[in-house]
Amino acid sequence: MTILDLTQVAGIGLAGPGGPSRPAAPPHVVAETPDRIREVLVPPAPAAVPAPAPAAVPPPAAAIASPPLPSRAAPGAPLAPAGPPAARSEASTSPSASARPQPPAVLIVDDNVRLARTVAAYMEMQGFRAHPAHSAEEALLAAQQVRFDLVLLDINMPGMDGLEVCHRLIATAPGMRVLMVTGRDSPEDPLRAAAVGARALLTKPISLASLREQMLRALAT
Repeated sequence: MTILDLTQVAGIGLAGPGGPSRPAAPPHVVAETPDRIREVLVPPAPAAVPAPAPAAVPPPAAAIASPPLPSRAAPGAPLAPAGPPAARSEASTSPSASARPQPPAVLIVDDNVRLARTVAAYMEMQGFRAHPAHSAEEALLAAQQVRFDLVLLDINMPGMDGLEVCHRLIATAPGMRVLMVTGRDSPEDPLRAAAVGARALLTKPISLASLREQMLRALAT
């Protein structure tokens, strides 16, 4: 008589007298003998080890850094309005930048070349625009080319003296400020200088600082 051991059939373990049933390992091969059905357990084949996934390759740097290409507008499509124009610099549009006051221009006239150049250089350092002239003709020519605010004129020069130069300068440019300088002590010179329109007559020697003060006073009146 063949007896089936149902405790191992289909992987079901029946409850025994000592406790609840436990799942039995599924049989792989069942051999039947005349006395009983014997379960021959065959160890399972080892599971296949999955191959490691390939590492992700980062995209090229150029592909990351490349900005997206701008889309082309369709033919006939309206163009996008342009942005506001760049603001102009205040320095270039400010009226004060083009209308800055110029320093006073002075003409230094003396037949002593060294003295005229020394006075002109000093006045340049004091902020004036100074131009030296060494004769009456040179002074009159310079006055035709440049509008001077003040003329420092020596009264004693060879040829045309300073009195005649002062008369001609004021005749061509009324209101021109003229300071005359003399190296002699004559009671008539102040009267003659005032007659031709000079503002003052200064007597040599005179310091450069005092000369500057006299010129500033004449420019202020």
